[in-house]
Amino acid sequence: MYHEQPLRPARARSPRWACVGWGGAGGASPTVGARDVSLQGGHRVPVALLSPCPLSSQGCWVPTGDAGAPWGHLGRWVMGCLYLAGHTSRLLKALLGTSILFLLAHFIFQICLYTLPILDQLLGPSCSTWEVLARHIGVTRLDLSDIPNSVRLVAPDVGILLASSLCLCLCRRLVPKAGPAARGRSARLRVTAHWLLWAAGKGLAILLLALAGITLPSASSSVYYLLFVGLCTWWACHLPTSRLAFDTLCFLVGIYAGGHLLCLYAYQTPFVQGVFPPPTIWARLFGFKDVVLYRNCSQPNALVLNTGHPWPVYVNPGILLLLYYTVATLVKLHRLDARVRGCGAKCPARELVELESWPKDTDGVAEDTKNCTVHVMGNSPQPGKRRPAERLPLHALGHVILNQSYVCALIAMMVWSITYHSWLTFVLLLWACLIWTVRSRHHFAMLCSPFLLLYGIALCSLQYVWGMDLAPELPTRVGFMSLEQLGLVHPKYPCLDLGAKLLLTLTFWLLLRQFVKEKLLTRRCPATPLLEVTVSDTEPSRQRDVLKALGVLVRDFYAKYWICVCAGMFIVVSFAGRLVVYKIVYMFLFLLCLTLFQVYYSLWRKVLKGFWWLVVAYTMLVLIAVYTYQFEDFPMYWRNLTGLTDEQLGDLGLEQFSVSELFSSTLIPGFFLLACILQLHYFHRPFMHITDLEHIPPGRGWEGAGMDWVVLQVWEVVETDWGVLQAREDTGMGWAPTKWGLVLERLIVLGWTFSDTLTRAQVFVGRLLELHILKLVALYTVWVALQEVSLMNFLLVLLWAFAMPYCRFRHMASCLSTVWTCIIIVCKMLYQLKIVDPSEYSSNCTQPQLNGTNLNPEELGNSTLYRGPVDPANWFGIRKGYPNLGYIQNHLLVLLLLVFEAVVYRRQEYYRKQHQLVAPVTETIFEDISREHLDHGLGSCAKYFLNYFYYKFGLEICFLMTVNVIGQRMNFMVILHGCWLVVILTRRRRAAIARLWPKYCLFLVVFLLYQYLLCVGMPPALCVDYPWRWTRALPFNSALIKWLYLPDFFVAPKSTNLISEYPHPPHPQPTTNPWQPPAERTEEWLRAAGENTDRLDLARDPHNPTPNFIHCRSYLDMVKVVVFRYLFWFVLVVVFITGATRISLFGLGYLLACFYLLLFGTAMLRKPARARLVLWDCLILYNITVIISKNMLSLLSCVFVQQMQSNFCWVIQLFSLVCTVKGYYDPKEMGKDQDCSLPVEEAGIIWDSICFFFLLLQRRVFLSYYYLHVMLDLQASALQASRGVALFKASTLKSMHSHRQAEKKSLAQLKRQMERIRAKQEKYHQERLPRGTGDRDPSPTPVLVEPHGASERWWRPWLDHAAGTVLHSGEYFLFESDSEEEEEAAVPEEPQPGRQSAFQVSMAGGTGEGGAGGAHRTLTAPFPLPARLPGLAERGNVVQRVLNTLRFLWVLCRAMVDGLTQWLDACTREHADMSTVLRLERYVLTRRLATGEDMHRGVLDELYLLPPEEPPAEEVGEQGAHPCPRAIPSGHQGAAPRPVGCPLPTGSQEQVTILESQEDVAGSQELLALPQNRSRTASELLLSRRLYFPELEESERFYRSHNRVLKLLLAGYRCVAAHSELLCYFIIILNNMVTASVISLFLPILVFLWAMLSIPRPSKRFWMTAIIFTEVMVVVKYLFQFGFFPWNGYTMLVRNEGKPFFPPRILGLEKTDRYIKYDLIQLLALFFHRSLLLSYGLWDHE
Repeated sequence: MYHEQPLRPARARSPRWACVGWGGAGGASPTVGARDVSLQGGHRVPVALLSPCPLSSQGCWVPTGDAGAPWGHLGRWVMGCLYLAGHTSRLLKALLGTSILFLLAHFIFQICLYTLPILDQLLGPSCSTWEVLARHIGVTRLDLSDIPNSVRLVAPDVGILLASSLCLCLCRRLVPKAGPAARGRSARLRVTAHWLLWAAGKGLAILLLALAGITLPSASSSVYYLLFVGLCTWWACHLPTSRLAFDTLCFLVGIYAGGHLLCLYAYQTPFVQGVFPPPTIWARLFGFKDVVLYRNCSQPNALVLNTGHPWPVYVNPGILLLLYYTVATLVKLHRLDARVRGCGAKCPARELVELESWPKDTDGVAEDTKNCTVHVMGNSPQPGKRRPAERLPLHALGHVILNQSYVCALIAMMVWSITYHSWLTFVLLLWACLIWTVRSRHHFAMLCSPFLLLYGIALCSLQYVWGMDLAPELPTRVGFMSLEQLGLVHPKYPCLDLGAKLLLTLTFWLLLRQFVKEKLLTRRCPATPLLEVTVSDTEPSRQRDVLKALGVLVRDFYAKYWICVCAGMFIVVSFAGRLVVYKIVYMFLFLLCLTLFQVYYSLWRKVLKGFWWLVVAYTMLVLIAVYTYQFEDFPMYWRNLTGLTDEQLGDLGLEQFSVSELFSSTLIPGFFLLACILQLHYFHRPFMHITDLEHIPPGRGWEGAGMDWVVLQVWEVVETDWGVLQAREDTGMGWAPTKWGLVLERLIVLGWTFSDTLTRAQVFVGRLLELHILKLVALYTVWVALQEVSLMNFLLVLLWAFAMPYCRFRHMASCLSTVWTCIIIVCKMLYQLKIVDPSEYSSNCTQPQLNGTNLNPEELGNSTLYRGPVDPANWFGIRKGYPNLGYIQNHLLVLLLLVFEAVVYRRQEYYRKQHQLVAPVTETIFEDISREHLDHGLGSCAKYFLNYFYYKFGLEICFLMTVNVIGQRMNFMVILHGCWLVVILTRRRRAAIARLWPKYCLFLVVFLLYQYLLCVGMPPALCVDYPWRWTRALPFNSALIKWLYLPDFFVAPKSTNLISEYPHPPHPQPTTNPWQPPAERTEEWLRAAGENTDRLDLARDPHNPTPNFIHCRSYLDMVKVVVFRYLFWFVLVVVFITGATRISLFGLGYLLACFYLLLFGTAMLRKPARARLVLWDCLILYNITVIISKNMLSLLSCVFVQQMQSNFCWVIQLFSLVCTVKGYYDPKEMGKDQDCSLPVEEAGIIWDSICFFFLLLQRRVFLSYYYLHVMLDLQASALQASRGVALFKASTLKSMHSHRQAEKKSLAQLKRQMERIRAKQEKYHQERLPRGTGDRDPSPTPVLVEPHGASERWWRPWLDHAAGTVLHSGEYFLFESDSEEEEEAAVPEEPQPGRQSAFQVSMAGGTGEGGAGGAHRTLTAPFPLPARLPGLAERGNVVQRVLNTLRFLWVLCRAMVDGLTQWLDACTREHADMSTVLRLERYVLTRRLATGEDMHRGVLDELYLLPPEEPPAEEVGEQGAHPCPRAIPSGHQGAAPRPVGCPLPTGSQEQVTILESQEDVAGSQELLALPQNRSRTASELLLSRRLYFPELEESERFYRSHNRVLKLLLAGYRCVAAHSELLCYFIIILNNMVTASVISLFLPILVFLWAMLSIPRPSKRFWMTAIIFTEVMVVVKYLFQFGFFPWNGYTMLVRNEGKPFFPPRILGLEKTDRYIKYDLIQLLALFFHRSLLLSYGLWDHE
C-alpha cells in the first residue's frame, strides 16, 4: 500500500534496513524479533528479522520491507565482524607489536649499557651526538637515581601494550548473547546515536575548523581559517553541495590536521628546535612554540615545560586533535553508508521501499519543493491519508531569524564599531546609520550584503595577520597615520578578538544567504515537477496557527511596552557617568515628550514620530562626535573649530576616555539608538493604533486580551484533534484518549481560567488606580517638597495644597506640576556642570560678637550662616556636588508619577470606549454594589465599605487625622488645630459642620503654606540673622524657638512634620465629598450609597430600613451583633485602659467616667438618641480637652523641663509631664535625678487618640438605624427583668412535685410489699401448726389470693430463680421475692435501640447515610475501624496503613469534639431552654414595641397552648395510684408506663404540673410578670408552643449549620454563661491571691459568707456591692500611685524592696506597674455576669 509523505529537504525520513548475516564458513546471522524502531521526526519503523546475504565474509545492512532492521548495530558490527577482520584488527596488532618492540629495545639497550662498557663509551656523555640521536630514536639512558623520569619514559609503551592486548582479547571474545528484545532496543539506540553523530558531527567539524584557525594565528593555521571562511561563504551563496566533495574535504582536512599535529610534535624535539629556533621568523610564522625545553644536557631525562606562553598555545594542539577525530569519524560514517548502499543494491529485499541514505546535506534543494509529496511503499496505519508539511518550531524560529537577518546584521555592525574603536570600524558605524535612516532599509541592506561580507572578511583577515606573532616585522604607521588608529594592533589574546569578529560576521553570512535566496534562486529555480498531482489538504496547519498566535502576542506585548524600554534608556543615557551637555539635551527631549503627553495628548501623538526621528538623528550625531573625538589630533581640531577650552569641551561631552570608559560611553548611546530605531521602525505604528482614543475597535470580551487569544487558538487545536480522534472512533478504527491528552485539556482549561482571572485583576487594578492615583501623586509630590525645602518646591506645595480640597484645580495642578518639575530637573542638571563654580559668587558671613547674639560658641559654629560659604542657589533648591541620579531621582519620580496618572486615566477611557461602558456616577471600585447589597453577606458588606467607606466615615477620619497631627508635633502651631477641632465638635450636627467645613479647608491650605514659608525662611546669602537671635536679653533659646516653630539658621523647623497637616480629607472625587449638603448630592449618589445624615429622631420613624440582626441568621449578623451591641462595653474597656495606663489627673477623669457608664450604661442604652448623645458628647469633649491640655503642657515638659524638675516636681507627677518629641533635650541627662524621674512610659497621647477613635465609632453606632434593633431588644429585656426567676421557680416546683410523687409511689409499693410479707408469714405459721389444731381453732383462716399468674409460674425451680428462693433454714424465711415483677403482668415491649455515641455517629457520618443502612455501611466506610486495621495492613502497604491510621485518628478527633459538644449541651439544657423561651418572648415584645402597640398581660399568652384542666388536689389524693397520672417525673418514666386508654394532651408530650396553692407562684410584680400560663417550666412552654416565626427558625438553622469547632466554642460559652457566678468567685479569689492586701480581702469574705450561702443564688444587692467595692478599690489604688506621696519616692521604694511588712504593701496601696490589671479582669467578669442575669431575667427578684 502507498503512503504519501511530504519530502523535507532537511529531515528526510530514514529507510528501513535489515541486517544481513555474516558469510564465510557457515556463519549464521542472529535474528532480531520484529518490532518498531523510533527514528527522528517521530516516525516508527518496524525492525525485521535479520536475513542472510552471502555477499562477503563481513556482515552488512540492507534495506528490506516490513522485516528490515535499522543498520547501526555499531558495537557488535564494528567490533565483532568488520573491523576485527579488517583495519581494526590490524591496527591493534600493529600497536601491540610496536609496543613490544619498543619495550624490548628499551630492555636490551639498558642491559647493553650496563654490561658492555664499550657501548657506554661509544655513546659518550649526555650531550654527545650519539646520545642525542638515541634519544630521538626513542631509546635513552635511564638514570636509576631519577625514578620518576625513568618511569615517565617507559610508562607510555607499557600502557599501549596493556591497552592493545586487552582490546584485542575482548574483541575476539565479543559474541552477541542478548535476546531478540534486547538486541532490538540496542538497535534503536544505535540508530539514534548514529544519526545524532552525523548531524552533530558536521556542525562540530565546522566549529572546530574555525577554532583551529583562530586559536593560534599562524601560516599553518590560516588554512583552517580560510577553509572556514570559504565554507561559510559557499553556504551563504547557496552554491551546490555534494556529499562526495564534503567527504573529500574532510579527508583532506584530516590529513592536514594530522600532519600539523606531527609537525607540532616534531618541533618539541631538540633537533628541530635547533634547526628552527623559536625566536626566528619561520617558527613564529608557522606557529611553532617550544612547549618542551632542552636547556640542560646533563639531565636529558628531566621534563622541562615552558610556562611563559599564553594559554592559546597549550589549547591549540587539543583543538587540532579534536578536529582530526571529528573529521575522521565523519569519513568513517560516510564509508559505512557507502558500504550499506552497495550491500543493499545487491541483496534481495522482501519488499520494495524507497532507498534513502542517512541524513545528508540538502541545503541546496530549493525550498519550493517542500510541499511536494512522494510515495513510500509499505504498511501504513492510515492508508490514503496525506499529512501536511509542517515545520518544527526550531525551523520556524530559524525562518524568522533569516527574514530579519538584516536587523541582526545592522546590530552587529554597530556592536562591532563600538567594541573595536578604529577608523575601519567607523565605516561600519556610518554604514549602519545610513541603512537605518533610509526608507527601504531592508532592500538596501540586502543590496549591500555582498560588500558587507567582503568588508567583514577583510577586517577579520587583517586582524588575523596582525594577530600572528610577527610584531617586529609588521609596520606600525602608514604615512602620517598610525595603524593603531585603523585597529591594526596585536592584542594580548588574538583568538578572542577573532572569535568575536567572526561571530559578528556570521550575521553578514546570514544576510547574504537571505539575499541570494530572495533574488537569485527565485529567478533561476525552474518549476519543480510533481511526482503526483494530488488535492492538497485544506485543513490549516494547527501548529502554525498556535505559533502565529504566540507571535502576535509577543508583537503586541513589545508594541505596548517597548516605549517603556526607550524611556528607561533615556534615563540611563542621561545619568550614566558625568553629567554633560549632550546628556542634558537627552533629558530635555525626554522631559519635553513627557510634558506633551501629560498636557496635550493629541499634539503628542502627532509629533511622536518626528520626535523619534529627532532622537535617532541626535543620537547618531552624538555617537559619531564622541567616536571621532577619540582619534589623534581631533581634540585640537575641535578646539580650533569652536574656540572652546578642554574643560568646556568636556562639559559638552567631548573628552578622550580610557578603553573601558570609551566602551561604556559609546555602548550606552549605541544601544539607546538601537532601541529608538526598533521603536520607530517596528513598534511605532501598532503603538499608535492601540493608543488612538478616537478610533477604538470594539472589544471582543475576554478574547480581546493577547493571552486569551493564544489560549483560544490552542483550544481550537485541541478541539480539532479531539474531533478527528472521535471521528476515528466513530468509524471503528479504534481510539482511546491518552492521559497526556487529558492533561493537555486540563491545562488549557486552567489556562483559560487563569487568563480570565488575570483580565479581571487588570480591570480591578485599573479601576483602583483610577480612583487613588491622584492622591498618590499629590502625597508624594508634597513629601518630596518637604524633604527638599526650597523656594522652587514651594510652587508644588501651593498647587497641590489647593488642588486636593478644591477639585476644579486638580487638572491644572497636574499640568503645571509637570512643567515645573521638568524645569527643576533641567536646572539641577545644568548646575552640575564644571563651568558652574559656586565659589565665585558665594557669600561669607561674618560671625557676630558674643554679646550680639544669644547663640553660644558651639551653636554659632553650626549655624548655616557662619559654618562656611553660603551658596545663594541653595535657597532656591539647587545644590552642587551631589550624585547625579540620587540628587534628581525624587523629582524624576514625581514626573513619572504624573505621567503614570495620565496613563491610568487614558487607559480607563480607552477601556470604556472599547467595551462601550459609562463611568460610574459614584466613582466606586465595585460598580454593581450599592446600599441595597449591604446586608447580603460579608462579601457584599466588605465591597460596600470599600466603595463608600470614606463617604460614611470621612468626618471621623478627619478628626483622627487632626488628633494625629497634635500628637506628632506637640508644639505651638497645633494649638490652632485643637481649637478648630473643639469648634467643629461643638456643632454636633453634620449639617452644621458642613457649613463650617469650607472655611476649615481654607485655613488648612493657608496654614500649611505659611508653615512651609517658615521652613524656607530668609535667604542665607543676605547674612542677616533672625530678630530672636539678635541679643541675649530676649528669653529665646533653641528649645523655645523649636516649640514655637520659628525659622532659625541653627535649629531649622522640621519640615517633614507638615506631611501630617497636608489638607485632609483627600476626596477622590467631588461627588464623594461627605461635607456637601444633602441637597447638592445627586439622586444616583444617594440611591447607590444611601443617606449619610445624623438624624436624632430615628425612633420616631415607624419604618426601619435595616433588617433585624439580633437573632443571627448569617455571619454578617454575628458581626453586627458584636459591633452594635457589644462595642459599647469594649469602648468602656478602652476608656478604662486609657485612664489606668497614665497616672495623672486626666486619667482619673477617664476612670470615673468609665465607672459611671459601667453602672448606668445599660439604662443609657435604652434611652432615645438625644439623651444618649448628650452624655457621650461630654465624654468626647473631655477626651479632646485632655489632648489639647497635654499639648499646651508640652511647653513645660519640653522647653522648661529642667526648671520643672528642680522646683515643681509635683506638677510633673500630677500631670505626667514628659516631652514626647525628640530633639529638645538629652533623656540621659534628665534621668539622673532619681527623686524626680520623668514618667517616660506614661506620657504621650497615644491612648487618648485610641480612645478618641473608639468614642467616635460608638457615636456613629448610636446614630445608626441598626442600633434601633439593639435598643428595642434592651427595652424588651427590661420587661423580662424577673421572667427568668419565675421560670426557674417553676422548674424547681416541678422537680419538687416529681420527687413528692415518686415518694408517694415508693410508699404505696412498700405498703403492698409489707402486706404480702405479712400474708406469707401467716401462711408459713399455719403450715407449721399440727393438723388437729385447726379443728380446735374456730377462727377463720384468711384466704390468700395468689397473685395473677402465680399458677403459671409454680413449676419454676428455685435454681432458676435464686432471687426469689425462700430460705427455710434458721430464721431467714421472710421473702420469696424482693420485687413485685413476678406479681405484675409482664407487658412485653419492643427493644428500643440504644442511643448512638458520638463516635458511632461520626463513623456513620463518614458514609454520608444514616439509619440502619448507614449503620450497615459503617463497616465498609472509608474510615476503617481498628478491628479491621490488621487485615488492611496485611493486604496493603505501609503507606496505606499510615493513611488508614490517620483517617481513624481524624474520625476519633471529630467524635471527641462531637461528644464534648453534646456533653456541654446536656449540662446546660435547662439554661438553653430558658434562653430559648426568653428569646421567643423577647422577639414578640420587640415587635410590639417597634410598632408602638399597647403592652398588657396577655401579650405572651398567644404563644402557647392552654394547659389541660386538672382535677382538684383532694381527688388526686383519694385516687392514689390513678391509672392516668397527671405528672410523671422524668426520672421515672420507665418505671411507670402509661396505661392504655390515657390519651396524650393536645400539643404537648408532657403534662403540666399544677401547683397546690397560689403561694407557690412567686414572680415579679412588673408588667407581664404573671401571664396566665406562667406556672409551666421552659421545656413545657416550648412543647406547648403554637406560633413559629420565620426569622427565629432561620436563626436556628443557621446555628445548626456551624462547623464542629464553632459549635464547640458556642457550647463552651453557654456552659460558662450558665455558671458565670462560679467564674466571678474564681476571679475574685484569684485576684486576692495574686495581689493579696487588706483592701482586696473584703470581697473574698463576702463570697464565702454571703454569696455561697445564698439559696438559690446571690441577690442583686450582693452583686452591686461587689461591683461598687471593686470600683472604689480601683480609684483608691489609682490615687495612691502618684509619686508625690512620701512612700512612693525612689529612695523609699528601694529601701523597702522585698520587705513584706511595708505598710503600703500590706494595705494594697503600693506603687507598682501591675496595680490594676487583675482588678480590670474582675470588673469585666462582674459586669459580664450582670449582663447575663439581665438577659436571663434573673436580675430583679421582685
